[in-house]
Amino acid sequence: MSDDQRRQELGQFLRTRRLRLSPEEAGLPHTELKRRRTKGLRREEVSALAGISLPWYTSLEQGRDINVSEQVLDSLARVFRLNPDERHHLHFLANPRQAALIPKREDSDISPSLHYLLDQMPLCPAYVTDAKMNVLAWNRLAFSVFGSFGAEECRERNMIWRIFMLPAYRSMFVDWEDLATSLLGHFRVMYGQHLEDPWYTEFVREMTESSPEFAGMWENYEVRCASRFPQAIEHPRVGSLNLSTLVMPVQNGSGQFLHAYTPDLQDGSAELLARLAEETAVRKASSID
Repeated sequence: MSDDQRRQELGQFLRTRRLRLSPEEAGLPHTELKRRRTKGLRREEVSALAGISLPWYTSLEQGRDINVSEQVLDSLARVFRLNPDERHHLHFLANPRQAALIPKREDSDISPSLHYLLDQMPLCPAYVTDAKMNVLAWNRLAFSVFGSFGAEECRERNMIWRIFMLPAYRSMFVDWEDLATSLLGHFRVMYGQHLEDPWYTEFVREMTESSPEFAGMWENYEVRCASRFPQAIEHPRVGSLNLSTLVMPVQNGSGQFLHAYTPDLQDGSAELLARLAEETAVRKASSID
C-alpha cells in the first residue's frame, strides 16, 4: 500500500476513536461538559492525556507524514482504551514495515489437499474464503446450512454482501446485527491491509450505496480480528443451531482462510447438525442414483 493511503486510514481510525470516547469515560473533570458542542474528546484533550503536543497529534490525525514511536502508539491506545484487536490495527497502520508481511498473492484456486480436508468434515459446515471474504469452496453441509453460494465471480459469493443483502440471512441468524458487526470488523482489517487494491474501494462504495446499515457500520469503523465467535441460527429444516466459528489462515501464501463451524455439544445442536448432514448425504445419493 502507499504511505499516503496508510496515513489517511490511520487518521480516520484515530478520529473515530476520539469521537467515540466521552470525556467522562476518559476521566476528565465534569466542568463545562454541558456547554461543549464536540462529540467525544477534543484533540487538545487527547494530546494532553497522551502526553504529546497538540500540533503533533493533529498532524497524525490529518494523515501527514510523521514518524510515530511505539511508546506514542501505546499512549494513544491507553487513552482511547483500545482492545487488543484495535491496538494491533493501530500498530499495523502506523508501521509501514508491517505491510511487507501481508501476503500479496491472492489465489482463487483451492489446493487438492484443502478440498480433501473440506470433504473430510461431514459433520461441520466449512468453506474457504479469500481475503476479500469471497467464498471459493465449501463442503456439502455448508451448502445445507447457509444455502447456495451462487455462480463463480458473482457478488453472492461474498460473505459481506450475503449478510447485508440476503433477506433470508436476516431471519436465519438470531443475532444478525452482532454477526454483521463481527464480519464487517474482520473485513475492515482485511481492507486496512490491502489499501492499494481498488477492488476494496469499489466494493465499499457499492455496499454503502446499497445498504444503509452497511454504511452506518462502516462509518463506525469496527475492528475485530477474533477468529472465534458464536452464531445462533434458526434453520428452516432442523430448527435452532448454536455454532461456534473457527477462522484459520491457510499457511501457503495464498491469502485464503478456512472457516469451520462446530456445534454446541450441550444443547442438542450437534445432533441436529448430524441429522442435517445425514439428510444431505441421502439427497446426494438419491441424485446420483
